[in-house]
Amino acid sequence: MKMRLRLPNNLATQMIALLAIASLITVIGTGLFAFIVWSVDGGRDSFPGTAAQVGTVLRGLENVAPAARPALAAAYRDTNFAVQLPSRLGPIQSAPGLSVQILTLALASMLPPGIKLLGIEVADPPLVRVVTLLTDGQPVAIEVVLADPFILSLPLALVFLFLMVSTILLSVWAGRRLVAPLSRFAAAVDAFSAQVGGTPLVEEGPVEIRQATHAFNRMRERILKLIDDRTRMLMAISHDLRTPLTRLNLRAEELLESPEKRKMLEDVKLMDASINAAVTFFREGVSSDRPVMTDLTSLLQTICDQFAVRGHLVEYRGPDRLPVLCQPSGLSRALTNLVDNATKYGSSVVVSVARVGDTQVLIEVTDDGPGIPDSEKAAVFEPFYRSDKARQNISGFGLGLAIALTIVHNHGGTMSLHDLKPHGLQARIRLPLVTKD
Repeated sequence: MKMRLRLPNNLATQMIALLAIASLITVIGTGLFAFIVWSVDGGRDSFPGTAAQVGTVLRGLENVAPAARPALAAAYRDTNFAVQLPSRLGPIQSAPGLSVQILTLALASMLPPGIKLLGIEVADPPLVRVVTLLTDGQPVAIEVVLADPFILSLPLALVFLFLMVSTILLSVWAGRRLVAPLSRFAAAVDAFSAQVGGTPLVEEGPVEIRQATHAFNRMRERILKLIDDRTRMLMAISHDLRTPLTRLNLRAEELLESPEKRKMLEDVKLMDASINAAVTFFREGVSSDRPVMTDLTSLLQTICDQFAVRGHLVEYRGPDRLPVLCQPSGLSRALTNLVDNATKYGSSVVVSVARVGDTQVLIEVTDDGPGIPDSEKAAVFEPFYRSDKARQNISGFGLGLAIALTIVHNHGGTMSLHDLKPHGLQARIRLPLVTKD
């Protein structure tokens, strides 16, 4: 199995990580540059300075008589430098390491002509032993103390630490500053799609984000105007239709009792109910009712009692009390529609409610009817949709589930339909559990 490195999906985290990596690379590059400058031009304790000192000593020993060399070698001795003139040499084992390699390169241009570099041994780190051979065959061993190229001075280390910490903190601030408007923009889009309304977004942040926010605010205004115009038009149409409907109803009432009179009155009543259902559906999409603390148990029991009085077998199952923050009139209408549908298709209905952890409420309306084919489950939530079987046997306008779904979405919840075995249908509503106003 191949392992893949996954970057965080959060934009702010990615920006902070990239800026932090960039700052780390900058610090490393700055440190490497400082080391190169320090090693090339660092004074007496740098590698070129040490190589120049070794070259000066060897040149002096080469130019004096063999008898005077011990005195000259003693004169060069100090705490970090010692010259030895051994009578013979044993096996020489050149030591590996970056410090030795740098010193070897520096000595290549500093040794006097004819003098050979036999090797560089590590005596006692950081003490190294440079072994050479003069032109007359005299071995010379020079012990020097090398500075570690990777040891930075405390001030320089503090500068690097300050640079890294300040860059990371600046990256965190910049990431949050740039991403905060985007986060608010995404939240506003989600809130607007769930429930039309709210206030316009503040246009802030970089130019691109301000442009996107401005476009969203304009789109929001157009949609609100479109919804308002649609509602006004529907209200006007319903008002204009109710006037002739009222006259038709009055005229029909004056007719003598007959099958035609009853059919006419039923048609008028059906048209009036259709207008009311359509108006209710379009109103629910822009409901402005203020959420209040409501006992969900009491609300469900009231609905069950209303249907029981009409002669339907409707049973409530759940806790004795469950306070939630909701729009009671809208939620009551949604649940009433679901129970009404269940009583139309089934002989018995069970309404249950339960908490799901500490974040959700689950409401289930279960009937023992024939259920809904999977191919129609998504379509039944569309306005005015009714299956052929429902058109033939069940009265209604195909708006009950559409209205219920709109109200549930306005509460930030979800609704789904599930078939039961051997028969029956269950409508499940999941609402966020909000217990404080």
